[in-house]
Amino acid sequence: MVDFVKYQALGNDYLIVDPSRTGSTVLGHEPSPKAVRLLCHRNYGAGADGLLLGPLERPEPGAPVPLRIFNADGSECGMSGNGLRMFALYLAEHHVEAWRTGEPFTVRTRGGDADVRITDFRDGQVCLGMGRPRFAPAEGEAGKGGNRDGGGFGVAVPLSGEGPDAVVTVTDLHLGVPHTVVFRDRVDGELAQRLGPALAWHPRHPEGTNVEFVRVHDDRTLEAVVWERAAGSVPASGSGACAAAAVAHARGLVGRDVRVRMPGGEVDVSVARDGRVSLTGTTREVMRGILSPSLREELTDQGAGARPSGRRAT
Repeated sequence: MVDFVKYQALGNDYLIVDPSRTGSTVLGHEPSPKAVRLLCHRNYGAGADGLLLGPLERPEPGAPVPLRIFNADGSECGMSGNGLRMFALYLAEHHVEAWRTGEPFTVRTRGGDADVRITDFRDGQVCLGMGRPRFAPAEGEAGKGGNRDGGGFGVAVPLSGEGPDAVVTVTDLHLGVPHTVVFRDRVDGELAQRLGPALAWHPRHPEGTNVEFVRVHDDRTLEAVVWERAAGSVPASGSGACAAAAVAHARGLVGRDVRVRMPGGEVDVSVARDGRVSLTGTTREVMRGILSPSLREELTDQGAGARPSGRRAT
């Protein structure tokens, strides 16, 4: 019996630890942040951008499949577009064969329910419903609950930089987790490294935010680089791609169907008339692993079974 299965999507990789097969895992019933950090560590553990703990119950057609998502820093995550696509393919490969043929099903996370459909099992292509984004209210509209059609556009955020970095114009929204979208004429890793940390943990975001730096290539294509509050620079982000497309569409910069290109690859995002966003892209299994007795012991020593961090991240 394997201890974990590793998947990747656009260069993001997650470990899937499945308690439904044995009733328990190497992480115990309640993973501690220290144990998650050790297991995800690239040098001392199995190595990954995060951990998917699930299914928490044996999957059954017609019933939502419960899942918990953790970042590599041990914090728990409400939603992950890439992680959910990996988990969906895992369920189709290892649990419910009927889901391989396109039968829709639902994954339940702490960030909400996500509707999923395998559109091409052989190629690992998964379509994921991310729900309707909640835009932050514009300046002066605090307490009004935000505007799902794009309130909060053009908010000027002062930073401790110079020139074009002194004040950055942002759009804040929530799509399972918080996002901040910044449009620039040119986006690259250097820009994300320079501005990402300051925006991700700006005083306006006491719990942090994921930052997408976006360039409009044409009315059907966006280019984006991502800085996540828990992981820093990442090759791609599924929910980040959806946030970028949702903001660009609400501003009239792109149509309803958008391809988002990131350093790790590209995904297709669709914005329905009611504002709901869906994400389609490929993922694949890359590894199955058995942990050594010494690492199992160390995971226990790191506090598997303790309460997880209350901090929420990507």
